[in-house]
Amino acid sequence: MRKETRRIATKADLLVCILLACFAMLAFAIVCEYTELMPIYVGAVVLLAYLLLISLWAGIRIRKNSADSLQVLRENYIGDTAGAVMKLKFPAVICNEKGAILWCNQSMIAATGHADIIMGAQIGKICEIDPAEFADGAKGSITLGGRDYIYEEIRLVYWDGSPRYFIYFEDCTELNAVKRLYEDERTIVAYVVIDNIEELLQYVQEKFALAAAEVEKRLKNWAASMNGILRSYENDKYILFMDADKLKPCLESRFSIMDEIRDVRVGDSMPVTISMGVANIRGTLLERERMAQSALDMALQRGGDQVVYRSDDGITYYGGKTKAVYKRTNVRSRVIANRLSALIGRADNVLVMGHRFGDFDSFGAAIGVAKLAMIHDARVNIVVNRGDQNLRSCFEKIGTLEAYEYVFVDGATAMDLIRPDTLLVIVDVNNFNHVEYPNIARNVRQIVVIDHHRKTGDFPVEPVIEYIEPSASSASEMVAEMLQHQLALRNLEPEEAELLLSGIILDTKQFTRNAGVRTFSVAMYLRGEGASPGDAQEMFKSEVEDLTKEARFHTHVMIYRENVAIAVCDGETDSSFRVIAAKAADRLLSVRKVDASFAVVRIGDVVHISGRSNGKVNVQIILERMHGGGHFDVAGAQVNGESIHNVLTTLKASIDYYFDEVAKAQNEDEE
Repeated sequence: MRKETRRIATKADLLVCILLACFAMLAFAIVCEYTELMPIYVGAVVLLAYLLLISLWAGIRIRKNSADSLQVLRENYIGDTAGAVMKLKFPAVICNEKGAILWCNQSMIAATGHADIIMGAQIGKICEIDPAEFADGAKGSITLGGRDYIYEEIRLVYWDGSPRYFIYFEDCTELNAVKRLYEDERTIVAYVVIDNIEELLQYVQEKFALAAAEVEKRLKNWAASMNGILRSYENDKYILFMDADKLKPCLESRFSIMDEIRDVRVGDSMPVTISMGVANIRGTLLERERMAQSALDMALQRGGDQVVYRSDDGITYYGGKTKAVYKRTNVRSRVIANRLSALIGRADNVLVMGHRFGDFDSFGAAIGVAKLAMIHDARVNIVVNRGDQNLRSCFEKIGTLEAYEYVFVDGATAMDLIRPDTLLVIVDVNNFNHVEYPNIARNVRQIVVIDHHRKTGDFPVEPVIEYIEPSASSASEMVAEMLQHQLALRNLEPEEAELLLSGIILDTKQFTRNAGVRTFSVAMYLRGEGASPGDAQEMFKSEVEDLTKEARFHTHVMIYRENVAIAVCDGETDSSFRVIAAKAADRLLSVRKVDASFAVVRIGDVVHISGRSNGKVNVQIILERMHGGGHFDVAGAQVNGESIHNVLTTLKASIDYYFDEVAKAQNEDEE
């Protein structure tokens, strides 16, 4: 950049001042000589005239200097590099910090189609660039004249210290077209399975064979309509390959093929349901195949009858309109029990942990896993909050057993127990952010997850065993079933069996909800191990003060959208209100014309929501939008740092979404 020497006045300026002074003195002498005016007045007038003329001359010089400065600016930025800059084939422009254009080349004029670009015009009126976001090295993408460009901003500094920005644009229209072509022709991998095959096989084999053939026919027609390839790789399991652009109609119709398959029925009008994992991500075909398999596993772990779609933007769920399909066999439970026993045998020590704000189910399941570790002579500890009043009856029950005297530890102690080969077993929760102490889960390398809630996302650390079965009534049922395979008869203490039974009673609402054949089978096993139903029920008895606390919910009930009851409890609360909220939500279902209920309570900085349904409304989908989860008719959510008012607004919006989008689409499909 050229240097410029700035002077206050030139020789010409001094000469003009002298000449004007001489003229002023001459005028003063003449007026005084030939008129009778007083010299003092004449001198004042002549001086004012002299100053006026000097001011006019200074103004002319300032305007000229400004023009010269602008010329110097152009010379500084363009003059030395004019040969290079003017010949640039890509559009370029120079702006000041406020976005005023100081210079642009012909390519810029041609790209924008603005032949009237003039100095001082705002860049924001020519293209979508905000001067407020100017920054050295800033990049972005933009469209000019119907073509795609990427641009970069380079900060320049003029001699007066004011910044200027040189912005150049590179045409990437053809490159983007190639990218879109690649993405459209990218091979998509999808896995498809009939997820209620065990239920269907109980019918006459010929009827099932006909239904299976009809399902395969519809799947092949669906694949053919997208120019895809469908192949069966195992009994009633398929893999599908197709181009990415053919997937768009599926996304728009929210995979309506599931509804077509659901129209196929076997036996007593039992619908056939499928689960699907679809992967459309960047990378190799092998990576997409693995992601599709992972997506299928997630669909099955969320209860089946749905599609899990994995793209570069994240995970999207489609379907999930029906309750989880109840599995009739316990083969998987036996396999998981054997694998878990092998891991326990190799571990330095075992830590067992449930979800934050534990309940009878998470506590009972933790006791069951601890018992399994004890029979393998492993060192085991249950990580739990001993001060949780909701677990008071559980601690009283297990406190009579000497073997559990030193088993329970808090989070700080558990952190000190972590070893390189420590095994962590997480029960009754599959979201690592909701476990009792998340730091423990982040610091253990070997993790086992046993849960009966729908999976809501990927794990930050891949578990060595991932046993998630939404069709199970409770985590206690799953653990008790594993103990049944591993323990000899009468190896459970009655207190241990009663804690497991209490977990099942809690989540099945005394065997009236989500209770299947395996649930009753496990209950019979626990009864045979010495569990007393009467003693287990005794743990559920409430104190008188709990009744008054529950009344606080029932005095603030609103009916929303005609069939949803929402109860709110604000003010002073304690940890016991979580269980009371669940009881209040259950009680609201007894109200006439109420199909779903939600109990909302603030405890500290966290707002807890308990959702219940009579089977007509999927409260799980409603609360998943609030980062909660659970089952079709039992779900919950926790919201941190929000007011009750804001949480209620979000809850109502989620309910509206369910009825206006999900339920409406389901009704249209059924029609």
